[in-house]
Amino acid sequence: MISHIGTIDVFVNDQDKAVDFYVNTLGFELREDQSFGPVRWVEVAPPGSQTRIVLCTKDFPVYEEGKIGRFTDIQLVTEDIKATHEELVGRGVTFTRPPEQMPFGGSNASFKDPDGNEFFLLQPAG
Repeated sequence: MISHIGTIDVFVNDQDKAVDFYVNTLGFELREDQSFGPVRWVEVAPPGSQTRIVLCTKDFPVYEEGKIGRFTDIQLVTEDIKATHEELVGRGVTFTRPPEQMPFGGSNASFKDPDGNEFFLLQPAG
């Protein structure tokens, strides 16, 4: 049986700038940062999360044109979407959609990182 997702790749142009955004702006933890030949392996994650985001560049073997600046399908969960939205806007995060109540319950919003990669911010129903 599968217990959890380990890592998800997000492609960026500059890993240093991406680390600054994910760690200093979003408040993620830097979980790993090491080099393997030409590849720099950088993992970040929200505090306490088992799933980690690998910040990949064109040096990664799985790189394809167009993987930077796209919708990631990653949902970041919060208990208070309005407060999180206000906090992130105050830190300079660009939201493409403000928080809105969903017809099936809960709320969501979306924002972009400096490379244009888009994420959902989700507050589950209940």
